[in-house]
Amino acid sequence: MPGESILPSSVEDAYFEFENTPVRLVAVRKIPRVETPGLLIKETEAGREFTVGLWVAWELIEAGLARLADDGIGGEEWTQIHYRERFQPSNKLSPLPERFYPRAYLTLTRSTREASGDLNRMESLSRLRGRYRDILESRIAKIVRLASLEAIAQSRALQPEEAELYNELRSAISGWRREMRMEEV
Repeated sequence: MPGESILPSSVEDAYFEFENTPVRLVAVRKIPRVETPGLLIKETEAGREFTVGLWVAWELIEAGLARLADDGIGGEEWTQIHYRERFQPSNKLSPLPERFYPRAYLTLTRSTREASGDLNRMESLSRLRGRYRDILESRIAKIVRLASLEAIAQSRALQPEEAELYNELRSAISGWRREMRMEEV
C-alpha cells in the first residue's frame, strides 16, 4: 500500500525511540530559549553542556549552534570490536560496548553528514560502514545459531536489540520445529 512503511513495527519503534533518545551537546554559540508545543530548550551559554533529543540535536548542529559532547565510537574501538567479532568462534557472542547500536548509529550518521563532498572522508566512511556490516552480519549469524538451539541459551552478551531478535527467532523456530515433529502446539 502506498505510503505504508516497510519496516516491522518493532524496528520502527526502536528507530522512533532512538531518534528521541537524549544526547549530550555542547553549545558552540549562545542558544536562545526555544519553546514549542512539547519542546523546551532553555537558554544555554556557549561552552555549556545540555541534553536534547537526537532529532533536535541534529537541527542544532546543522544550524551551527552546538556539537555532540559524545564522540560515538572511535576508530580504535571499531577496530577492537571488528576484530573480536571476526575471530570469535561462531557459537559464541562476545560482549559489545554498552549501547553499541545507538552509538554506532550516531557515529555513522555523524560521519555521513561530515563526509558530504569530501573524498577522503567518503572513503573513511565506506571502510567504517564495511566494518559495521561485518560486525552486524557476524552477530546475526550467531544469534540465529543460538535461537535455533533447543536448549535456552541465556547470554549476557546480547544487546537489547539483539535480545528482541533472539526472542522472536527462537519463538518462530520452536513453533516450526513443533509443527514439523507433529507435536502438540
